[in-house]
Amino acid sequence: MAEQTGWQGERLTIGLLGGGTVGAAVARGLASRAEEWGIGIAGIAVRDLAKAQAAGLDRIAPLTTDPAALAASDDVDVVVELMGGLDPAMPIVEAALKAGRPVVTANKLLLATFGARLESLARATDTALRFESAVAAGVPVIGVLAGDMSANEITSIRGIINGTTNYILTKMESEGWSYDQALAEAQKIGYAEANPKSDVEGEDAAAKLVVLARLAAGAWPALSHVQFDDAPGITGVTAAAIADAATRGARLRMIAEWQNGGDDASKDSLSVRVTEVPADSRLGTTVGGGNLIVISGDLIGDLTMAGAGAGPGSTASGVLNDLLAIARGEGSSWGDLPAAIAAPAPAWIKAAKRGAK
Repeated sequence: MAEQTGWQGERLTIGLLGGGTVGAAVARGLASRAEEWGIGIAGIAVRDLAKAQAAGLDRIAPLTTDPAALAASDDVDVVVELMGGLDPAMPIVEAALKAGRPVVTANKLLLATFGARLESLARATDTALRFESAVAAGVPVIGVLAGDMSANEITSIRGIINGTTNYILTKMESEGWSYDQALAEAQKIGYAEANPKSDVEGEDAAAKLVVLARLAAGAWPALSHVQFDDAPGITGVTAAAIADAATRGARLRMIAEWQNGGDDASKDSLSVRVTEVPADSRLGTTVGGGNLIVISGDLIGDLTMAGAGAGPGSTASGVLNDLLAIARGEGSSWGDLPAAIAAPAPAWIKAAKRGAK
């Protein structure tokens, strides 16, 4: 296979920001394909040098604890942001786009919070911003919405897009465990963080839903537009509720859903809620850390996509695919979709504000 360049005919060099499990998987994946792909690593920014050295990352590329300096280096053609969070990720990504330096990120919170601003900047500087791994890492839903289904009017998106909560719910079903028992097991095996709030309260799923809604509707909703149950995410689920659903041939799943409100974007709805689904349905039979997404379009009908929702391998795969797309000269993840705007506040928020006066 001939070396892929696509960067003015020259070799691509990346600045890798983040040396955790995903960053390490990306580094090793690139190292094993460097000659074939023509993509090298100028450096890896890490939080803990000793830990990164113990993982052998210093044998792949030089290490630094200064991600901003690495991202701004003249040796870097593409910034790969895998740090997560908003600070320092946002100022670094913003600076890269302003400088005309393409960015690949898996940071769904960054996109859900600053997506409209970053898209506007990327378009203004004609610089690629790619984020296939930001949602359902093992399911190429971003590319499908931006490409294969771009001729459709998307009427709804519905599915399981957080593997941690799905693992907890299915363990409660299969083992008869309490919520606390299932959460402890998820933490033990690395499915849940020591502080699991983002996953179990639905915040992670909400951020992913915002990204999907942008591609479906052409507008960036705010995270505050997403509705939750009174007990957010799966925090209100009990073993008794699981057993009660089973008596009706149903299972409980945390479902993220976007519904197209028609010409009035304020009537679009976004929600993350625990929902009863038939036990023998595709949603009901999605177990463990799996993800399943159903996209409904006016022409194609329902398109169902399933795969691994998380994990370093699946996330790294999406990141590497985005890098190859940039090497081929492709643009941002929204493809040829029209420029997005910031979505108006939904009707339920407007009604709540009127009621508060």
